[in-house]
Amino acid sequence: MRIKINMLWSRSIFLANKKQINVLTRFLSASKVDEIHVVENRVTAGYLQRLLGSSHKYWSDALQKNTQLYTVKREQLISSAETLKSLNFTVNDILDKPMILYQNTLTLQNRYNVLNECGCEAISLKLLFKFVTIMNRNISTLKSQLFLPFDVDIQERLRTRFTDIDVHIETKYSEEITLKLLREKILNQYLKQRLDMTEKDLEKLWRVYTRVRHRSFSSVQQMIQILLDDLNFPKERIAKNAFVLYGDPENVRKMIRMIQTIDDQDFRTILFKTPKILMSSAEGLVKTINHIKSFGIHENAIVKCLEILTLSPDTVLDRLKDLHDIEEFQVLRTNPRILRLVHYQNKARMRLDYLNQLKVRCASLHVLSCSSDAFVKFAREGSDRTKGRDVVVFLSNILKQNESDIRSILTRHPNWCHVPVVQVKQCYDYLLTKHFTNQDIYSNLYLLLYPINRIGEKMTMLFTAENLEDIKLDQKITEINRSKILSLVLYLIESDYHFTGDGIWTEQHSLQVENFHNLLPDFPESNKVNRYGVKPSINKTSKISGVV
Repeated sequence: MRIKINMLWSRSIFLANKKQINVLTRFLSASKVDEIHVVENRVTAGYLQRLLGSSHKYWSDALQKNTQLYTVKREQLISSAETLKSLNFTVNDILDKPMILYQNTLTLQNRYNVLNECGCEAISLKLLFKFVTIMNRNISTLKSQLFLPFDVDIQERLRTRFTDIDVHIETKYSEEITLKLLREKILNQYLKQRLDMTEKDLEKLWRVYTRVRHRSFSSVQQMIQILLDDLNFPKERIAKNAFVLYGDPENVRKMIRMIQTIDDQDFRTILFKTPKILMSSAEGLVKTINHIKSFGIHENAIVKCLEILTLSPDTVLDRLKDLHDIEEFQVLRTNPRILRLVHYQNKARMRLDYLNQLKVRCASLHVLSCSSDAFVKFAREGSDRTKGRDVVVFLSNILKQNESDIRSILTRHPNWCHVPVVQVKQCYDYLLTKHFTNQDIYSNLYLLLYPINRIGEKMTMLFTAENLEDIKLDQKITEINRSKILSLVLYLIESDYHFTGDGIWTEQHSLQVENFHNLLPDFPESNKVNRYGVKPSINKTSKISGVV
């Protein structure tokens, strides 16, 4: 059997053409690189021994009992280990509860601060590990178990953790209340007094942003101070975007120090526009910006899609690399709104696949990244055309011409909005291979709207003696200016179509669909179902109606 498989493999390689072999080689090389990368970043007993100490055997046993640790990135392990050391926990403490390394630095530090605020004097790793359980126990039980001191009024202690205002609490608490509910009660009073939050605001806070209940009072107080004083957030804006309360104050201060401006815009103003960026790490933001710049994308593209800064740097890098794999995405790289495709790449891929099945060629950047309602409207209209924005921007960048001038020229052609930007790029690249300059192309801009095979056919005709007699040129073709050659090509193409502009249509447009709307799937009314729309069934034959 093995010999037979080897023979089949050899035969398949032999039959593959050169392009297939190159693709296969690149795939195997990439797989090998990924495998090496995984091995290098894998958590092992030896790595933990070098990082934290103790013996290889102890860490090997710990990993066998806690296999989830294999999924933790080394960067997080290093960060978590350093945090635990700063909190005076020893390697033996960690070996007793190795799954504590599964928690990230922010969670560990915050839980420690919460327990400290509540009055826990001796915070062990076991106590830190059982944080959620502790929060759900009532005060009397925690005192009887010696987690909290007997002689301390826990409510008063928590109330005085807020130092910027004097929090008023009218009712005396019962020690039968859980620690979690007591903290929530005090935090509610603080937010009412500090931010003028209403009962409705608080109801939304605990329904939508439940993570706030686990943030330390010190952290919440510092975040509010930064938002009000440094970022000039109105109280109403904080209440409306209450998720900012579980941001990390030190991280926010760091990002303000590390990033002064983006495309000459003050970073504080950017944070005000898109508060969700406050949830990203400062180091991650710097990496994301550097990744974007390394792909030749200007900072003004970031300002046009600030949501890109809410993604992790690894995600952004992977999606930027994917821009090279899809021709429809690659041609838009110079577009100032290209980062919208990066941010909404999963949605854009699905939409592009759907439109390709329907033979819709004019999938603009806006259509691929717009809201679900706008995409549904475009799809239901069944019109294979755009507003030409992508074509104008692309030509403006490669020809170094003003956008308004290019649009002014193109709008004289009756069908220019029906030509996809990918076809324009392919035609431009083709003319470059024929040694035409940018100035030659700009002087005959309409030619970029026509199919390459039609251009090549007429260009061949110009250099054929028999056809030259029909054209009746008064000079040799080799003596004609290169720009005028393109003008002749355009003339010959449109002469076949009585100069109506219909020469741009390809054979693809002649494939008409009798009932386009029946091929359109039922898009959901609510974004909760599937905000990207439903892909058409594979077994359906789908063609786009002609627009001639």
